Amino acid sequence: MIALIAAAAAFAQAPLQPWAAITGHCWVGPAPGNQGVDKHCFEAVYGGQHVRDRHVVTVDGRAVYEGETVYSAKGSQVIFTYWNSLGGLGTGNALVSGDNWRFSGTIHATATSAEQPMSAVWKLQPDAYEVTAEGGGARLFKRDD
Repeated sequence: MIALIAAAAAFAQAPLQPWAAITGHCWVGPAPGNQGVDKHCFEAVYGGQHVRDRHVVTVDGRAVYEGETVYSAKGSQVIFTYWNSLGGLGTGNALVSGDNWRFSGTIHATATSAEQPMSAVWKLQPDAYEVTAEGGGARLFKRDD
C-alpha cells in the first residue's frame, strides 16, 4: 500500500493518478490471437507529467512487434498517442471509472493501412488487468517484475 501511495504522489497531473496502480511494473499476457507473448512496461516520464507504456510481442523468444503509448493529461481528461514498429499510429481518450478503464480512438495498424476506430476496456484486478478489445476476446496481463 505504501508503494502505491508513493507512486501516486509521483504524478504531476491528477487525471493520471489511476496509472499509479500499474506504473513502475511490467505486465505479461498473451498477444492478440494467442500468437506469442505481449509484455507491457509502464513508467512515469518527465517528472510524472506523462505515463509511457512500452510493449514487445515475442514469438519463441524473438521480438516480432513493438509499440509505445504515451498517456497525457489534457485538462481533466487523459489522451493517448500510440505508435508501433510497423509504422502504425493511434490516438484517443482514456476514461477511468473505478476499476474499469475505457479507451476509444482511431488507429492505423501499419504505415499503409486505413485508419480504423478502436475501443478497449481494461479491468484492474489484484496483480493483473484484463483487456477486452472490440472484436476480440479478453486477455489477462499479470504482473511480471
